[in-house]
This record gives sequence, C-alpha cells and structure tokens, in this order.
Amino acid sequence: MLFRFALWLLVSSVLAAQPSLTLQQAVDRALARHPDLVTASLEVESQEGLKLQAGKTYNPSLNFQFEDVRAWQQPGYRAFNDGEYFAFLQQQWELFGKRQRRTEQADAAVRIAALERELTRRQVALRVKAAYWQALGAQQRRELLRENLDNFGRIVDYHEARVREGAMAEADLIRIRLERERLMLDLNQASLDAERSRILLQLAMGEDEFPSLSLREVLEENPGTPPFPLDPSLATGQRVELAIRRVAIEQAGATIRLERANARPDLTWIAGYKRAGPFDTLVLGAQWDLMIRNRNEGNIASAQVEERQAGSMLRAAEQMARAEAEAAAENYRIRRRQLESTLPQLRSQAQETAEIAEAAYREGGSDLLRLLDAQRVRIEARQVFVDAMVAYQLSVVELEAALGVTQ
Repeated sequence: MLFRFALWLLVSSVLAAQPSLTLQQAVDRALARHPDLVTASLEVESQEGLKLQAGKTYNPSLNFQFEDVRAWQQPGYRAFNDGEYFAFLQQQWELFGKRQRRTEQADAAVRIAALERELTRRQVALRVKAAYWQALGAQQRRELLRENLDNFGRIVDYHEARVREGAMAEADLIRIRLERERLMLDLNQASLDAERSRILLQLAMGEDEFPSLSLREVLEENPGTPPFPLDPSLATGQRVELAIRRVAIEQAGATIRLERANARPDLTWIAGYKRAGPFDTLVLGAQWDLMIRNRNEGNIASAQVEERQAGSMLRAAEQMARAEAEAAAENYRIRRRQLESTLPQLRSQAQETAEIAEAAYREGGSDLLRLLDAQRVRIEARQVFVDAMVAYQLSVVELEAALGVTQ
C-alpha cells in the first residue's frame, strides 16, 4: 500500500512539472514555424520575383564598330580620315501584348503559389489536430489503466488480508497477483504508446525537440456539433485544391495567349552614327523577322492541350471532393450516433456488472474468475469509449478537411 502511494505521488509530481498543451496552442505553434510553411512562403517569394521579371522589357544594345583598318599599301593609313566608325543603339520593341501576356501568366503562378501555401497551412493544422486527438487518446488510455491498476490494488489488499486471516486459499491470491502483473504490462505498453503518440504530435507540429508534455484538452462525452454547416455540397466551393485547379486553367489560358503572341514578330529599331572618311552621317534601320517557317504552332498546340488537361483535372478533383465530403459526413454521423447511444450504455452496464461482481465476490456469492472477467470487461469498455471519442474527434477533422473549412 505504501509503495502504491509513493508511486502515485511520484507520477503526480512528474505530471505537474510537465508543460501543458492545448489543441489551439499546438496548432498555433505549428503554423508559426513549421518548415513546410516556410518552404511554401519562399515559393511565393520566388514566383513574385519571376512576375517582376516577366514585366520587364528588353534592354537596348550599344554597338561600336571600326572598319577599313590596314597597315600596308601607299599612301599610309590615316585612322581618322580613312577608317569608318559606327556607333549605334539597337532596341527591340515587343508587339502584340507579349509583355502583358507574360505578366498574366506569372500572376497566375503567384496566385497558385499563394493558394498552395494556404493549402499547406490547412494541411499542417489538420495533421496537428489529428495527431493531437490520437495522442490525447493514448494519454487517456494510459491514465485509465493507471486508475484501474490502482483500483485493482484494493482487491489485492483484500485478498492479502483474507489470506493472512486464513479465510482464503493462497492460490486465489497468486491468481489475483498475476492479474495485477498483467495490468502492469498493459500499463507499460500504454505508456509506450502515449510517448510515441506525443512525439508524433510534436513532429507534426514541426518541432525539432521532443520534451515531455501534458495534453490538456478534454474528450467530452457529449460534444457539441461542429461550428460549420454539415453540407457536402459546400466542398466544391471551399476546397483550396479546387481553387488551385481553377487558377491553373486561367494560367493555361494565359499561356495560350502568350504563345499566340509569340507567333508574331517583334520590331527592332536601329539608330546611330557613322563616320566614313571626312563625312559624319546617321544610321537608321529596322529589323522584322519573317515568320515563314516557324509560327510557333507546336507551342500553341501544347498550351491548348495543357488547358484541356487542367479542365479535366478540375472536373476529376470536383468529383473526388464531393465523394470525400459525402464519406466524411457519413463517417461523422455514425461516430456521433455511437457516442450518443450505444457506447454510454455499454460502459454503464460494464461498470455496473463489475461492481456487482466485486460485491458478490466479497459476500462469497461469486468465484474469482467471474470477478476477474467483470473487471476486464469494465476496463475494456472504458477503453472502447475513449477510442470512440477519439474516433469522433478524428471524424470532425476529416469532415473539416473534406469540406475545406477552417475552424
């Protein structure tokens, strides 16, 4: 008895020293510094840089040329009078809205990167929520087994007292002690599972250190409804994945317009100075590519195919979103019905059976095997109820992901 009290005191002091963590704190910490979000933000910055560059036009070219240089023949060469000097600027002018088309394409890429960052943000939050509820369930299962082991200690104490009084066979005491050892093994396994789940939670949060902590949320037996409409039809309008697909169609359209503009030539102007012997003259010119053999047909056709592919991928994603939303909604309804009707009655009956069996055993109206069976059923029923509450919370997370909502 003294050993159990010392163990309880030690465990209580360790738990009190552990930092606590709520669900919202876990999500906030993940969103503040998760490496995936840092990477997504850098991708947005990269695309913004490409958009800036897409709006730039060509730089002018400065050309200098010196002709008719010789070091032989008579009369001797006079550089300033006998040579020809050229100095001129050359500027390419983009026509048919090419720069605007490039900017439209780059703008769509920036919006896609921003939406992908938002998608990553939601995915990180959902992963943290799922990992939190799983870790909380593992923590609750460990606490249940610890409580059951403490309660079972009273039965052991009762048997030890009865054996000392000579009112009970020592074989029954050995059997009850073996049952306690089995519970100790279960508790050890549950503790390992709780630690593993806690580390997986911290990994989902993007932590690089994994100190011990205590999860402070409560698995409510009668949770309220989610704070968002339970309407699967909302998925197609709220899912970020679908918004990305829609912008991808816009980007493909901008690419088609850019490739069609690239099929038309640009105009290059030349203006400068020429000195031919004693004369100073001007140089004027223009260059216009003749689009005879290459009118960019291949790139235009490829861009058109990409637009059709983007449309097909959007339709497939919408179908998948509707299916996932329907499945998630049905899963949520089933989990909630279990939590509201079947499982509370099962747990209550198991608790009542265990209490009756223990009372009957103390009065001599039942054997030890029935007592142990009743205790096992009570423990299993409580664990099943914890599993059901965790499954319910996970169904809410799944529904949140399927509908594309953010709590």
